[in-house]
Formats: sequence, C-alpha cells, structure tokens
Amino acid sequence: MVCSANFYKLSNYLKVLEIMSIKENDYLCPKCKGHLNTGGNVVFSTQNPRNAKGLILLQPNLGGYSHQHHKDYHLQKGDMIEFACPLCLTDLKSKNNSSFVSIIMIDHDNIEYEVLFSRKVGEKSTYVVAKDNIETFGEDALNFDDLFEY
Repeated sequence: MVCSANFYKLSNYLKVLEIMSIKENDYLCPKCKGHLNTGGNVVFSTQNPRNAKGLILLQPNLGGYSHQHHKDYHLQKGDMIEFACPLCLTDLKSKNNSSFVSIIMIDHDNIEYEVLFSRKVGEKSTYVVAKDNIETFGEDALNFDDLFEY
C-alpha cells in the first residue's frame, strides 16, 4: 500500500520534472505582464557594477544556468547584475530579497508561479514558488526561508 504522503511527494516531484522539461512556459514581467521569452531564451536588459549595459539571454529550463550576451559586455564572477524588463524597464529585484530577480512563469496548464533567481554571476540558485509549493534548483540554493530579508 502506498502512503498518501509519499504519493503526494512523488506527484509534486513529477510535476516539477514536467515544469523543468517544458520549454513552452511563458515568462512575464511582473509589472507590465510583457513576454520575456523569445527564440528559446528569456531576455533581460541588464547593467553590471561598472555601469555597462547589455542584454542577457538565459535558457528557460529551470535549473539550467547557461546564458548569452554580447562579447563586449563583461560579466565577472561575483558581480551583482541589475536586471530590468526589456519592455517597460522595471527593476526586477525581488521585493523580498534584493539579491534575487523575481519574474512570473505561466506553465502549459496556465498555472502561475513566481520564479526567483540569483543576481550574482556564477551563483546557481533558483526558486519556483506556487501557492502551496516551493521548489529549489541549483547547487547554491538556500533554504527558502533564508531568502527573506527582514
């Protein structure tokens, strides 16, 4: 007999795997609700600590950390990058923790999630937040409670 708690954990795990593998998720700006993903990437307007500006294209797979940017736009490990919506230029820093970016993800079932990821170059830390569930991705992910600045 399968324990209902184990079944619940398994069904949540399978849902996360499904979310991770689907490239058709829509990523939206929390302010203007404009679509951030195009051409297989999620696009952001950014600025590095040396005040240079450029576009960064992130892969849409949760837990994947590859990115693209112009060859003359330099990012150094540990840099805290400013992320903005390329459409309305709203600062995308999380209201709960300024070290993270916050955007909206809509999955193929039209379910809305908040996605948080680190602004620090080289830090692999992503969180997917739904009303009743939090999933973490990346080797640098913290306990979710540690994300909130008080």
